[in-house]
Amino acid sequence: MATRRPTHNKSPKHPPQPAAVDDVAGTDAEHEGHEGAVRLLEAAVEPVARAMGFEVVLIEWAGGRGGRIARVYLDHPNGVSLDDCSRMSGVLSNALDAAEADPETPELTALLSQPYTLEVSSPGVDRPLVRLSHFARFVGGRAVVRTFHPLAGQGSADQRTFHGRIVGTEVDAADPADDRRGTVLLRSLDSDTIYKISLADIRRANLVYSPPSTGGHG
Repeated sequence: MATRRPTHNKSPKHPPQPAAVDDVAGTDAEHEGHEGAVRLLEAAVEPVARAMGFEVVLIEWAGGRGGRIARVYLDHPNGVSLDDCSRMSGVLSNALDAAEADPETPELTALLSQPYTLEVSSPGVDRPLVRLSHFARFVGGRAVVRTFHPLAGQGSADQRTFHGRIVGTEVDAADPADDRRGTVLLRSLDSDTIYKISLADIRRANLVYSPPSTGGHG
C-alpha cells in the first residue's frame, strides 16, 4: 500500500507527470549519484519517522521525463496501514519542506529544488532488504538478490540474479558497527551452494513471499 503527496513543484500550474519514471539507477555512476541523494533524504526524514515510531526501510530517488519521485518505505512493529501512509506522507512532506528551506543543508536544498513527488508506502510482502540487519532479521526466509555485476567465482559467468534462502550474515571486519557493510550468505534453492554476497555488490534485494502452508485432509 502506498500514498502519494501532491507534487512539489516551483511551478504548480504545470505539474510533472510522474507516470513516466525510470527504474532506480543501475550503472555504477548512476548508483553513486542515487546513493548520494538517498543519504541526503535519509538525514531529513529518518529522525522524524523514528520519532513517530516508524522505521525507514528504504528510500528511492527515481526519475524520468516527468520529474522525480521520492519513494519512502516505512515499517512499524504493528504493521503499516494506508492511514499510516497517508498521515506519515504529510509529516515527511513537511520535514522535507523544512529541510529544503534550511540554509545549513545546501546540497539537500539543491536536490529538492527539482520537481518531485513524495510517495510513502509499506514494505509489502516482497519487502526490500537494504541493511545487514534486514537480512539478519529474516534468516531462513527466501530472497532474490540482484547484483551490479557478476560475482567472481560465484554462479555462472554472467549471473547477476541469485535466488536462495538467507542462512546468515557477516559483519565487515573493518567496521562491524556499520549496518550498510557486511556480507549476506544465501543458500541456493536447488543445491547446497552458499553465495557470499557483499552489500556493496547488491543492486536490489527483496524477500520472496511464501504463503503459509495449509494442511489438507483427504
